Amino acid sequence: MSDTDPRSRRVVVPGVRWLRFPRRLETEYRDYQCREAVEGFRVNAFYILLLYVLLITGIYALAPEAVRGRWLATYTWVGVIVLVAGGLAQVSALNRYFPWYAGLGSFLAVAVSMAIPGFINGPVAVQLAHVSVIYALVIVYAMVGLRFPVAVAACWGGGLLGWWLSERFGQGVDWQMTHRTYTGVNLLGMFLCYTSEVRDRLLFFNQRQLLRQQQRTQALAERLHRLSREDSLTGLANRRSFDEALDREWRRCQRDKQTLTLMLVDVDCFKAYNDHYGHLQGDRCLQQLSNELRRHGRRGGDVVARFGGEEFVMLYPGIGDTEAQQLAARVCRSVRALALPHSQNPGTDEVTVSIGVAVLVPTPNQTPRALLDAADRALYQAKQSGRDTWRLYEPPPKVRLVKDDKGL
Repeated sequence: MSDTDPRSRRVVVPGVRWLRFPRRLETEYRDYQCREAVEGFRVNAFYILLLYVLLITGIYALAPEAVRGRWLATYTWVGVIVLVAGGLAQVSALNRYFPWYAGLGSFLAVAVSMAIPGFINGPVAVQLAHVSVIYALVIVYAMVGLRFPVAVAACWGGGLLGWWLSERFGQGVDWQMTHRTYTGVNLLGMFLCYTSEVRDRLLFFNQRQLLRQQQRTQALAERLHRLSREDSLTGLANRRSFDEALDREWRRCQRDKQTLTLMLVDVDCFKAYNDHYGHLQGDRCLQQLSNELRRHGRRGGDVVARFGGEEFVMLYPGIGDTEAQQLAARVCRSVRALALPHSQNPGTDEVTVSIGVAVLVPTPNQTPRALLDAADRALYQAKQSGRDTWRLYEPPPKVRLVKDDKGL
């Protein structure tokens, strides 16, 4: 079969023709079908009751007066069954039992309808009674919402019970009339119910496949979005994500007149580390450092990101000078506590970091770049001070020129 043949693109749905999916899928379908059937029956119960009232009124008017009382007394039980089943359908806690009480109600309704012709006399009355059998079968197959096996069991089983009651306690069944009504309508109902369930199963399967495809697409989109904002090595926010966060927090702190703290964290002598231990070990070192730095950024607006290479950046809205210095000191200590070996780090054999800290209140005449530049200058001072330390950026004092008029 060629690839262009439309038949080659058909999706084979397992178990649809036999009304039986694989076990796990079948369980999902039955739960789905039960929910849909209950929702439909809550509405259909009203119309079924209305049809019952119209049927009983019409037959009562047409039936011979001699059999009206007996027929009405017997057929009233069908109305009771409809009322009980409709009432149970309104109770959400009983939804999972719908196939049981709806199936049992259908079974009894068909049994009563099938038995009635055996307890009344007269050809007209018997013909009218068989009309009620047709109504009962049509309603069970088309309006109750039972699955095909349950509907078939209810209609054929109820018919057999009705036949037994008629033979045992009544005057028996007119088989010629029964085959024209009960048997014929039953076979037609089975066909319609079967095709309806096949269509329902295909709809369920297609909806499930569509939902799974949507979930996969959404998960892929979320993963791509996350990858576009995360550093692939460390899992921290990447430069793009940090720039967006800095711009957002800058505007917010400017509006609220709050301080904004930025810390640039640089791994000391990391090029020598890579040359000595290798780039693979260097990546492991950066991962361990990033996990440690992440512990120092747990508030809502805090951002810890990889700035590039061996450099990290930490953003803290609403933190002043004193708290920023304490935080920088804690970061230095926590990195030393990791005790990562670094034989190429002068003065120590462990991995250390240098930190540049900048704190300011954003103003309209400044840009976020001013905060980055200030932290970078502070980092340079920390490196010049021997590394494994931090420095807080202090702006140079303003010089005011005063004109000397003495001697004029």
